[in-house]
Amino acid sequence: MKRAILLLVSVLVCTAGFTPAFTTAGARFAGEPGAKGPANGETTIYRDEYGIPHVFAANLEAASYAVGYAQAEDRLEELLKNYRRANGTMAEVFGPNNYLPDLIMRIYRNEAVSRERYKDVSPKMRAVLEAYIEGIKAFMKEHPEQVPSWAQEIHPWDVVALSRYIIFNWPFDEAVSDLRRGGVQLSPPPYRGSNEMLIAPSRTAMHAPIAVIDPHLGWYDQFRFYEVRVYAGDFNVSGVSILGAPFPSLGHSRYCSVAMTTGGPDTADAYEEEINPENPRQYRYDGAWRDMQVREEKIGVKTKDNTVEWRQVEVESTGHGPIVARKGGKAYAMAIPYATEVGLTDQIYEMMMAHNLTEMKRALGHLQLMAQNIMVGTVDGDIYYVRNGRVPIRAKGVNPSLPVPGNTSATEWQGLHPFADLVQITNPATGYMHNCNVTPFGMMKESPLTPEKYAERPYLYNATRTDPTHQRAFEMTELLDAANHVTLEQAIDIAFNPTVWHAETWQARLKAAWAKTPDADKGADVATVYGLIQAWNRRSDGGSEGAMAYYAFKKGLGDAAKLTEPPDTLTDAEAIAGLNKAAEWLKEQFGSLKTPYGNYFRVGREGGERTWPVSGGTLNQVGMATPRAVNYAPVGKEMVGRGGQTSTQIVVLTNPPKSYAIIPLGESDHKESGHWDDQAEKLFSKSIAAPTYFLDKAELLKHVTGKKTLVFKGAN
Repeated sequence: MKRAILLLVSVLVCTAGFTPAFTTAGARFAGEPGAKGPANGETTIYRDEYGIPHVFAANLEAASYAVGYAQAEDRLEELLKNYRRANGTMAEVFGPNNYLPDLIMRIYRNEAVSRERYKDVSPKMRAVLEAYIEGIKAFMKEHPEQVPSWAQEIHPWDVVALSRYIIFNWPFDEAVSDLRRGGVQLSPPPYRGSNEMLIAPSRTAMHAPIAVIDPHLGWYDQFRFYEVRVYAGDFNVSGVSILGAPFPSLGHSRYCSVAMTTGGPDTADAYEEEINPENPRQYRYDGAWRDMQVREEKIGVKTKDNTVEWRQVEVESTGHGPIVARKGGKAYAMAIPYATEVGLTDQIYEMMMAHNLTEMKRALGHLQLMAQNIMVGTVDGDIYYVRNGRVPIRAKGVNPSLPVPGNTSATEWQGLHPFADLVQITNPATGYMHNCNVTPFGMMKESPLTPEKYAERPYLYNATRTDPTHQRAFEMTELLDAANHVTLEQAIDIAFNPTVWHAETWQARLKAAWAKTPDADKGADVATVYGLIQAWNRRSDGGSEGAMAYYAFKKGLGDAAKLTEPPDTLTDAEAIAGLNKAAEWLKEQFGSLKTPYGNYFRVGREGGERTWPVSGGTLNQVGMATPRAVNYAPVGKEMVGRGGQTSTQIVVLTNPPKSYAIIPLGESDHKESGHWDDQAEKLFSKSIAAPTYFLDKAELLKHVTGKKTLVFKGAN
């Protein structure tokens, strides 16, 4: 039975992007006019002690073939799922929970746009993508026993579809937020957070920039990054990629580092369409009624009896984009400027080939990345920030933070802002900057990036001086502002820092309450907890008994628990009562008042037999969000990490760079491989990052545990 999509977004929590009323072709990519390069090539994959592939090849096509093979060897099923997610075919294999995400992908024709516009990808990148897909297929042919029964045919444009699928999380959520502010109550977008830092040569011991790349996402499913090093002629890159893409987008090259965090300009709009009362599929535009476009989509959904039910839906669209909601005689369409773009792979390639900041800016100027805070360090000594995004030029008087009237051409987009219009800064006087999901004004003390400078186009800044702010960012500002002659060890500690901002204010408040409390009301257990908190150094290290006592105390405070500073309304009696509750909970939970933080907060893989102590965490419910971000979920009597620091990298931008990296679990999905949860045990739980051996093959060979040679004979 056919169904019109009327109130879709009210239940959506996934990505989408749609055909906007205005599109602009970007500048041509550097690789476009060039030849493919040699079609054949021998490639060697060296695996280090953590199973990370280091790919050495004569050309990028052969390297991409090897990366495809390695990814399939490590995580074939999840790779194929990522392509199904991007193409909207998950539900036909994995059931109705995937129907709505599939529907979103079909609404904006993700697979179709990627396939139809694949010819617009540069010849160089088409050759790379085709080689990459051939590498995946080669592994599948060699190991049919590892190919799932539901495996689909894969194509090079699936990589394009995957990049679009990932990108559209951000503009889609922006439009959802616009609708919510306009009174159309839709499911709120999920919070996304990350850290990034740059320290200038003037503040480092090695007189070279230090970059910290620290995305925070879930540790499972589509955002579980894949760690890899690639050496192919003049393409030399270390970093992480989305599983299903051939080379890293977060990491560093021979010359530059690239980090990103959520936040940026407003890149998408929701249009409020006036509907004809006599015909719900007509909308008013410049005084006349126009017909909506209506097309059909057919989506398979696996049922309980393992059959596939095919659902036909009708997608309605105006000139601004698909209709995603209706309310009070109005319809709401989403306009997203990424809807027909397919150039992200080309742009990432140019970014990783950039030799300096000028070339990096030129690559970023293609505007293929979503709204992000992007930080770039260079071996020349530069540190650079841009509040990046593909931003439509709005007509004067239009407020893009609310639904925009769609009944007039006067509110249409007037082009795209060029890259030069975006908020950006090079080599700030502070000698450091970070963006831990804060306003540009919050990236450093005395930041010159103020919203007042963008008063005529406030959607470029898209924040205030103070919003958003949070503990994690406040503590990072303090850490960086105090940092001088920073060594590698200090940089790693900053990346994994578990300090709780303003915990000293609670220590002081407890001290004052304790002094006023009669001795008769101070039992031995309460005194022990009080003493642990007072002696605590504010770091929630895995071995810290003080951090655990503080957590238990805050947990027992009720409504005041989540506050970072004691409220004036908190009484002495309430503070002492929090200590009592802490003592009771600690003894009940652990049988001891002196319990290390890491006995409760752990890291380990779902389905694993073991977990390990970990430091830090995003404990907003008790006001203990540290720069080191880990999101926990209860598993038995433990709290086990399920998200947060996803692929932390510390890059010292000497010439050439030296770098250190970590993922929270392990590189492989094969439990027997030895690399299923080895990083959780040996690295993540200990706040250690492993060397990447970047451009140091002699040192790498001392740590090689496996070697495989492949011959790429050209794409079929």
